[in-house]
Amino acid sequence: MKWLAHIRFLLPLIIALFIGQQSRAQNFGVSVTVSTNLVIGTNTVTYGLTFTNLSGSELLNVRITNDFSASVTLVNATNSQGSNAIVGSDFVFFPGRMQNGQIENVSLTIQPVFAGLLTNTITLINLGNTNMFSTNIVTLAAEAQADLGITIVPPIQAIITNDFVTYNLVVTNATTNSVSNVTVTHQILTNVIYRSVSQSFNTVSNSFVFNIGTLPGNSSVDLRFDITPTNVGSLNLSASVTALGLIDTFPTNNVFITNVPVLAYLPATLVAVTNSSQKLNIQNGLTEQSVLLSNTGTNDVPAMRLVVTGLATTNHLFNAVGTNNSNPFVYYSGSLAAGAQATLLLQYAPRSSTAYTNIQLHLYAVPLPDWTAPRAVTNSSTTNIISKIVILSNHNPLIEFPATAGNAYIIVYAKDATFSDARIAPPGIISPANKMQWIDYGPPTTVPMPASTPSNAAARFYRVLQSP
Repeated sequence: MKWLAHIRFLLPLIIALFIGQQSRAQNFGVSVTVSTNLVIGTNTVTYGLTFTNLSGSELLNVRITNDFSASVTLVNATNSQGSNAIVGSDFVFFPGRMQNGQIENVSLTIQPVFAGLLTNTITLINLGNTNMFSTNIVTLAAEAQADLGITIVPPIQAIITNDFVTYNLVVTNATTNSVSNVTVTHQILTNVIYRSVSQSFNTVSNSFVFNIGTLPGNSSVDLRFDITPTNVGSLNLSASVTALGLIDTFPTNNVFITNVPVLAYLPATLVAVTNSSQKLNIQNGLTEQSVLLSNTGTNDVPAMRLVVTGLATTNHLFNAVGTNNSNPFVYYSGSLAAGAQATLLLQYAPRSSTAYTNIQLHLYAVPLPDWTAPRAVTNSSTTNIISKIVILSNHNPLIEFPATAGNAYIIVYAKDATFSDARIAPPGIISPANKMQWIDYGPPTTVPMPASTPSNAAARFYRVLQSP
């Protein structure tokens, strides 16, 4: 708030110059003081006014008017002689007669009602002649103290050029006081395509400007941006939050800056081919097909992404976790040594078969995805109760849990009951009824079991979280 510092520094000088010129012209000695030029919340400001009759003669029917530019509440008003009253929207002092050389002391304490710049125009009128002056006293009526903050939440996984990704700006008010006139400014990125922005905005100097309005205490607002980066490089994300008249108790979190890299696929020689026919699984109603992944190069790869092209819509690939250049993809979330092979299961919806050729399967090396589960999974009270776990004949675990139709759920799995290495099993699922079953098929949803035996399958632990 550098402008505020300038106001506080220049205000006494402006007042002194202005009053001095007016008072010499009209033969009045005038002194005006302000208890503060920054009013916080329900605090008050007191104007001390001293008027000296330097005209050389007696003045009759002297009237001192205080006219404020916005609504204020009168707290106290005193003057050394005469009376005072509220006349319309003005606070008026009536000293009456003032002998030559006589001094009139006036004190006016008010409480601003609205945040913003407040001007008090003080006018001295002598009805016996035309002597008068006016001056402006500027103060800032600030809202109650609060802690506004802003955070940028980037995509979790590594971004590849032409990925469809989402990032969020989260604006918070960490105190109990409401804050009005909240504004968020976010620099517009270059080398990206903006597919959607969650709230209306204005564009000012290559920045998005969001008028949030009033942010209640202990609340937050989430601004979502769906973009497609088109170039290798860095997303230089920066955002700030302000509120007119706010005295922020922790201003360092009013600005957030982060850089998110945009990568190309890692160098590798990889091949993907179908490894089975498409079959309807009556347990889940999905059409499934196994795909064989081969690392035919000379270097190990940290993880792989399988992109399926030529589908009518991304919804056809049920277990897709992302989109690149309008094509859905899944991950193999583990390393694959040079010369090694692995399999994963593609699941399609609706139930009709989705015919395609192997040239529509595109396998790329990528950084290892991060599927670390939220800390909440260590607290069993935050999870849904799993009512049944069954090891199927193919050694795949099946879990069953009560659900609410239409709600989204996230499955979390771990190697031991402490969930110290808990991972999310993407994608999330939406329950069609009040009971839900989910089968752990391994990749791409989970990492491979140590071995395909009933004992190892039974050693995997699960929890179910309701997705926000």
